Amino acid sequence: MGGFAYERYAEGGGTPLRAQALAIRSLKGGAALLLCADIQGFDQTTVERLRRALGKKYKIPPEAILLAASHTHFGPGTLLRGNYLCCGPNPWYLVKLEAQLLSLADTALASLAPAELSYGALATAIGCNRRLKDDKGAIHFAPNPEGSYDRHTPIIHIERRGKAGPILLVGHACHPSSSGKIAGWSADYPGGLREQLENRLGHNTRALFVMGCGADAKVAHRDNVSGKTVFTADPVASQASGRLLADQVLNHLATQALIPLAGQLTCRMAGGFLTFNKPPARRTLEKMAYEGKPEHYATWWARQLLVSPDFPLRREWRVQAWRFGQQLTLIALEGEVCSPYGPLVRALARTPAAMIVAYANCTWAYIPTRQIYREGGYEGGDSFKAFLNPAPFTPKIEKEVMPIVKKALARLSTIG
Repeated sequence: MGGFAYERYAEGGGTPLRAQALAIRSLKGGAALLLCADIQGFDQTTVERLRRALGKKYKIPPEAILLAASHTHFGPGTLLRGNYLCCGPNPWYLVKLEAQLLSLADTALASLAPAELSYGALATAIGCNRRLKDDKGAIHFAPNPEGSYDRHTPIIHIERRGKAGPILLVGHACHPSSSGKIAGWSADYPGGLREQLENRLGHNTRALFVMGCGADAKVAHRDNVSGKTVFTADPVASQASGRLLADQVLNHLATQALIPLAGQLTCRMAGGFLTFNKPPARRTLEKMAYEGKPEHYATWWARQLLVSPDFPLRREWRVQAWRFGQQLTLIALEGEVCSPYGPLVRALARTPAAMIVAYANCTWAYIPTRQIYREGGYEGGDSFKAFLNPAPFTPKIEKEVMPIVKKALARLSTIG
């Protein structure tokens, strides 16, 4: 199992892991595909293989194929450039997953039918920030109810004509890591969310989940004994958090009018490079690899880096932008994106509404802001060792991220 840096094997099922495909085609445009899966993240090679296969078969361009991982910490490892202790991949599972997603894409494209799309969003939270600063300025991995949390919870409602039921796409920005030390598969709170939506709405409703900018947020609740906010680490409580989120979505649907989405669906993509700091000297890596604790993820990061010592000091980072007519912009960001980017990126959209899908396509790094980088802590510091990156990013990280976002959005502005 991938997601935590300790030995884990699945001994059975908790809640089912889902793979889903959603195909959308506007009257004047080509088809676009959203592929969702309950995995920690998609590897770049998986993204490339699926885009090439679907492009060859259906002539769908890469910018119109979006892969979204729920980032559950209770699924199989899937990242080829991941630290083996945190998210080491099972290639046989990847073979099966890729085949399943291609089959689902076939079914979704063959099942296209007339539909009306609408959009809404609410502000809510099922957790809190997980970066707590002490009196000396050090960052601790602990609940911080006053910290940053992107409460933006977008909803795309698709009402299909005929006998097919409605589709709900819901996003939220909080780590799906709240089921505790279970030895079984689980979709974590997104599973509870989807199940509750489908049960309450009935009529063959299908629900999908996408992660937002929640890399520094965790599901949390108030402890009845101490009265303090604590991280949720129990499968029953995790599912309850998902149902709570679903109930708030349902209340919004019942009480608030959604915005109709009409016009052309346009898809664009842009890329640029994010820069790493200088990696440790070889003798430092050797000391970590051969003298460090064998069960520590930093030891295996050093061992893997010694096998591939010529790792580049920058890596391409891509942004997808989908515009639904003149009403909504969907912005897809690679990696584990920290919460402050949510409002920063949405503010750049030139449509009345905007939503973000993070953990999109390739998940290969935490994406901190400059402030998080300077403060340190896991997200701004040691997290690079979970993804086999040579070092943390530089202080220029935010200045490198935002122009790439702007470039993708600018490519949308060149159309009518």
